[in-house]
Amino acid sequence: MSKRPLLSYIVLSYNYERLIGQTLQSIISQTVQDFEIVVVDDHSTDGSVAVVSGITDPRIRLFMNEKNIGGAASYNRAVQEARGEWLVNLDADDWIAPNKAELQLAAVNADPGLDIIGTYVSVFDENDAPHPSADALSAIFSSPHNFNLTDTWVGSNHLCRSSTMVRASAHHAIGLDDPDMVRAPDYELWTRALSRGLRIGVVPDHLTFIRMHSRGVTHADPIGSFLEMSFAMLRNLVPLCESRALYPTFSRILTWVGQHPSLGYLLPSERYRLLGMFMEALPVERFADFKSLMSSPERLPNLAEIGRRALALVNPGAAPYQEISKLRTDVLLYVEARDYWHARSDRWEQLYTELSASTAAALPPPQEASTPPAEQPSAPQGTGDAAKRLLKRVLNRVTR
Repeated sequence: MSKRPLLSYIVLSYNYERLIGQTLQSIISQTVQDFEIVVVDDHSTDGSVAVVSGITDPRIRLFMNEKNIGGAASYNRAVQEARGEWLVNLDADDWIAPNKAELQLAAVNADPGLDIIGTYVSVFDENDAPHPSADALSAIFSSPHNFNLTDTWVGSNHLCRSSTMVRASAHHAIGLDDPDMVRAPDYELWTRALSRGLRIGVVPDHLTFIRMHSRGVTHADPIGSFLEMSFAMLRNLVPLCESRALYPTFSRILTWVGQHPSLGYLLPSERYRLLGMFMEALPVERFADFKSLMSSPERLPNLAEIGRRALALVNPGAAPYQEISKLRTDVLLYVEARDYWHARSDRWEQLYTELSASTAAALPPPQEASTPPAEQPSAPQGTGDAAKRLLKRVLNRVTR
C-alpha cells in the first residue's frame, strides 16, 4: 500500500477464533473502503491466527506477539504499526454497523475540532443474544454526555473504546497506554486526552455492537478497576481541577474515592495513603509508581495522616464502618469453618467408636495368661481380612 490510508482499524485478539472472523468481516463491509486493518494477536493458543490468515484481503496486516504481553502493550504495538490518519478501535469480539465510519467521518467534517469520536453501543451476550441487562448496560455508553467537561469523567467512563476513532496525530501527541494497566487503560487515556485539551464527541446512533461475557476484564476485578480509575483521576483530573479552580469537582473526586466500596478492602495504611495522595496532588505519571507509593509507608510517611483527615471530611465514620463490615464478614467465615470442622470431627469420632466396637466383636476373646505363648491359638481364618475390610469401609466414609 503506497498511499497513507484514511483509517487504521486496530483489532486486538487473544483466543477469539470463534468471533474474530465476524469482527473483520464487519470492517471489510464498511461503506468507507479507504482503510487498513492492523491485527495484533497476543500469542493465542487457539486457531485465531489461522482465521485471520484465511481472509484474503491485502489490507489486513497481522502482527503476532512472541509471548502474551497483555492488552495495553498489544494496543501500543498496534498504534505504532498503524499508518492511517485515524485510529479506529474494535475489539476482536465486537462488530460494527456498515455505515459506522461514514457517519463518524461526517460528524468530524461538521466539527473539525474533534480529536476523538465514539458512537452509541448495543450490548449482547457471548451467544450473540441481547444481554439480559442490555438496557442498563447500553445506557452507560448510549446516553447524552458532554465529554469535554471534567465532571463527566468523575468515577465514570461513558466512552466505549470499541466505538472510537482517534486522530492519529493527537494520539501520538498525548502518548500510548500505560502497559501496567489492565482494567481501565482506556479510561486513563480518555482522561489524559481531556487534560491535554483534546476534544471528544459521540455519534448518537447505535453503530457498535459489543459482547459482555465472562472473559471480559473490566468488571472481573472491582478493586483493580477502582485503583486504576483512582490513578487516572489523580494523574489527569486533579491537575485540571487545580488549573481551572474546579474545587466542587475535586470534592466529587475525593468523595468518590473515599466512599467507594473497594476502599474498605485495602489495608488501612493503603487506603489512607491513597487519599493522602489526592490531598497532596502528587504528580504520579505511571500506574506502577502509584501502587508503589500507596503501599510504601517509608515514602512520604505523612500521607497516611493526611489521608485519615481527608476520609473524616468526605465520609465521617466510613473507615470504622468499612472495617467493622469486613470484620463481620471474616467472623462469619471463621464461624462457618469452625462449625464445618467441628461437625467433621464429631463424625470421625463416631466412626472411630463404631470401628472399635466392630473390631472388638470380630476378634476372639483374649487367652488366659497361663497359656504358653507358643501354644496360643491363632485367630479364626479370615478374621484379619474382615477387620481390614471394615477399616477400609469406615475410612472411605470418613473421607467423603
